[in-house]
Amino acid sequence: MHKPVLPAVLLAALSFTGAAEAGLFARPGGLVYDSDQNLTWLADANYAATQYSAGGGSAGADGGLFDWADAKAWAEALIFAGAEGWRLPTADPTCAGDACPTAELGSLFYTGLGGTYGTPITASHNASFDLFLNLGDVLYWTATPDDANPGYAWSFDFYDGSQLAYQDDSLFVAWAVHHGDVPVPATLALLAAGLLGLRRQRVGGSA
Repeated sequence: MHKPVLPAVLLAALSFTGAAEAGLFARPGGLVYDSDQNLTWLADANYAATQYSAGGGSAGADGGLFDWADAKAWAEALIFAGAEGWRLPTADPTCAGDACPTAELGSLFYTGLGGTYGTPITASHNASFDLFLNLGDVLYWTATPDDANPGYAWSFDFYDGSQLAYQDDSLFVAWAVHHGDVPVPATLALLAAGLLGLRRQRVGGSA
């Protein structure tokens, strides 16, 4: 009578891990998984501004705006959804000005969100745009310095889909990203615990 239970739970676990094959997927706790790049984005694209408002200025930044060094420091110190290891997205320093889909923010803009070069993301996007909060037509810092020009760092502009280097004391938005699918290990651990509990129930019931 109870034999189908374990396979059903296993199927649920496999469905959770196998569903993310392509595109952007909402995850619990304010996260979005990007399966094209195997990255997890904060669903709040200007979380530093949200922090600042919620904490009365004790965290984050006014308007979410940082210079490059502070943007990196904020992202790397962030603990979100129980996870450390957040960072700024990386740029592709071989691409400048025009559409740069090989950069992490560029891939999100063009592939994940369906953006169009020369058009603000708020005006041209696909349905995945609605997975995010506070996603604006603004410049986002990347973690990549412009080695050819000391004192400059790469940014990505969601106003027109371009990637450019700016002086690192400029004030832009920071958007934290994390490698991999952040919630999966914790979720699988809970599923494993559930499977173990069910197995023990079966063993106890058959005694």
